[in-house]
Amino acid sequence: MTPTPPLSATAMAARLADGSVTPPELLEDSLARIGRSNAELGAFVHVDAEGAAEAARAAAGRQAAGMRLGPLDGVPVAVKDNLWVAGMPAHWGSRMWADFTPPVDDIPVERLRRAGAVIIGKTNTPEFALSGRTDSPLHGPARNPWDIRLTPGGSSGGSVAAVAAGLVPLALATDAGGSTRLPASYTGLFGMRPSNGRIARRHGFPPMALDFQAVGVLGRSLEDMELLLSCVAGPDARDPSSERVPDLAGPDRPLRVGWCASIGEEGVDAEVAAAVAECASVLESAGCEVARREAPFDLALVRKVWGVISAAGAARAAELHPDRWRAEASGAIAAAASRGLGLSAVDYVRALDGLAEIRAGVAEAWGRMDLLLCPSAASPAWPLEDEFPRQVGDRPGHGVAQNIFATWVNAVGYPGLNVPVRPHADGRPRGVQVVGRFGADSMVLAAGRVLADDPVCSRPAFPWR
Repeated sequence: MTPTPPLSATAMAARLADGSVTPPELLEDSLARIGRSNAELGAFVHVDAEGAAEAARAAAGRQAAGMRLGPLDGVPVAVKDNLWVAGMPAHWGSRMWADFTPPVDDIPVERLRRAGAVIIGKTNTPEFALSGRTDSPLHGPARNPWDIRLTPGGSSGGSVAAVAAGLVPLALATDAGGSTRLPASYTGLFGMRPSNGRIARRHGFPPMALDFQAVGVLGRSLEDMELLLSCVAGPDARDPSSERVPDLAGPDRPLRVGWCASIGEEGVDAEVAAAVAECASVLESAGCEVARREAPFDLALVRKVWGVISAAGAARAAELHPDRWRAEASGAIAAAASRGLGLSAVDYVRALDGLAEIRAGVAEAWGRMDLLLCPSAASPAWPLEDEFPRQVGDRPGHGVAQNIFATWVNAVGYPGLNVPVRPHADGRPRGVQVVGRFGADSMVLAAGRVLADDPVCSRPAFPWR
């Protein structure tokens, strides 16, 4: 029997507002879906049924009294395992943190609670959230609901699996090198990494790579995703960077959109590249000034800087458990930590110099563009057992083949949005990415709405569980 399609977050909000459904009923449905399919998908690594039931009862009381806190009051949500939720484990995908429960919420989680959202549990992530696929040494793999033989990507693989399968309508993720946008592209979701500081943060694990990581938001529709973003975004004095983010409004003229679908000799799936060109035509038809552009960043320098900074971050995190990490870390993290421990201070400062060069270079190359349209990932999802795709376009795959259009966005702190488009010829989801200048989140979302309203975004029914 085909499962009943779940409600969207916006539909849940409307029905909660008119009283045709209650928060405990929504929670019951979500827990039933998790119970049916989580063993197969590996999406959730912790389900707090008791805490969620308490939150749902409180939301029901507010609903009955006509005192709902807002549209998310009573709506089930999931949170990625590497984000701190007081009272729930935060394993970071690692055996070293198998027994850790944070004492406080991070700021976006605080905001979810204040909005009355029902936090169901934590979703799967690879160790230190530092991989392009989700296969935790502590919890095992997450699987792609569209085809469980495929990976949902990483490092937010559990979050995208939970949303795409209909277990929850919304999930918080993180994105340090593409970890929200790429998994969203593999699972047919809207996923956004906002400008640095747009979502304030205070409590959490040590960052892997300076300020590359931002909290990301996921939804099956752009409307749902924006509902979640509106709840968790905004400044907070505890995060000074959040008070320095401009709100760049759209200009009083047509948006200038550059687009690119290739970088040098790097492999790109032909259908992914074609989707970018098709979306460029959609934006041009909508009145945007569209022109083909070269990628505005030096990919080799981005890779070099990321390699040094992320290795140093892995070493710092591993050394919090100096007597355990060599025995308990996954092979990839042990190798990264060992590289990090071998770096000198001069190596690290040179990487910071390289980062400054990347940021200045992108700002200069950006020119007159308001937005850049490009792939989210170089190719669709690949078999679960492979660390990376064996083939990307007409090139052999490798460990950093998929994120050629992603990590530079983190390096410069810009907002990036994955927009799902019509599936690949073989049925796999694919996506395109809209990137804006720092602070131009609203322009990115405006372009996303144009694409979302066009048949270019038509998708088959989600693989409900």
